[in-house]
Amino acid sequence: VFQVPEVSRGVAMGDIDNDGDLDAVIVNSNGPARLLVNRIGNAQGWIGLRLVDTHGRDAYGARVRVERDRGPVLWRRVRSDGSYASAHSPRILVGLGKSRPKTLTVTWPDGGREQWTGLKPNTWHTLRQGEGKGLPARTGKTARKP
Repeated sequence: VFQVPEVSRGVAMGDIDNDGDLDAVIVNSNGPARLLVNRIGNAQGWIGLRLVDTHGRDAYGARVRVERDRGPVLWRRVRSDGSYASAHSPRILVGLGKSRPKTLTVTWPDGGREQWTGLKPNTWHTLRQGEGKGLPARTGKTARKP
């Protein structure tokens, strides 16, 4: 596919085959779209997340704090922006390396906070607003954004 000269207009990224690595769909001008499936695999751990709000929709703008058994805390945000004429998958893919997730804290777009523990690595999880352990909302100067 890289030997064919084409004029491309955008790329959408996401884990098409749910194996823990990013795949790409390239949108071409006056030509077919191209699906590039990442077949290299992942030698390290990962966790995949879909965050769903109380209305059953993807929770755009939600932030996730991932505490691991070793290594720094990781932050991710639900979003789909990033490329012209394309939208990325709103699902979150977090590379864990050799660590394991301990605690995931979600700050929902409405400011509510919930926590999940015991999520298995190397699989996809759907976290629904209202199903995690509720936490007090951050207020005042102690609030931190990633």
